[in-house]
Amino acid sequence: MKPYLQLLTNWRIVALMLLSTVAMMLILSESASLTALLITKLTGFALAYGCYRLSQHWDRKGLINELNIYSENV
Repeated sequence: MKPYLQLLTNWRIVALMLLSTVAMMLILSESASLTALLITKLTGFALAYGCYRLSQHWDRKGLINELNIYSENV
């Protein structure tokens, strides 16, 4: 359990988790009007894409190595 809690010490990983959570909530949400539905879906997909690009950028710079260590052990 301790190694997984160590992931939370890197603020970049926490930022990626928060961005991806908000993006998922926006993508899966429902709206009564069509315009609100389109705005929430487009915003959610834009946040998800931004999260993806941020993770690629930080991974190339070696700033989120903790995630790579856990993904190789799976």
